Amino acid sequence: MGPRHIPASKAVTGTGPGRYGARVTGGPELYGFPPPGMLPDLRWLGPDYVSVLVYDLTRGLLRQDAGTAVLGVRCVGDPDLRASVDPSGVIRAHDAHFPLQVFLRDGAGRPWRLRGRWTYSGRGLGTPAASITHHWRLQAAEGG
Repeated sequence: MGPRHIPASKAVTGTGPGRYGARVTGGPELYGFPPPGMLPDLRWLGPDYVSVLVYDLTRGLLRQDAGTAVLGVRCVGDPDLRASVDPSGVIRAHDAHFPLQVFLRDGAGRPWRLRGRWTYSGRGLGTPAASITHHWRLQAAEGG
């Protein structure tokens, strides 16, 4: 299968009713993510891919600086979803790329805006050997 793009017009851009933008008590503000129901191809990440993404991203940042506070995460473009099928036509591999801006305060209290791409890679999906990995590719850092 080729890439699947979600049009920016269908992405969530705010926190009004019916939009996937929110602040969990004590958590970061989230913007621009398509609602999970619009991306059924991401069910392999669970029922709420945005929460999983923010949790994994925050954990990675906290490993670098335990005093980091993630203030907001914005999906700034269309997610790029790529699936691969086995010979019987079953999806066994999936990559999901998200262009993000991450707003944070480091342990010294300095504000930062990071721009980059968050990727999930699922392999062996639907098998006992299934694995999901993720990584962040930093493209720019402003602030400090």
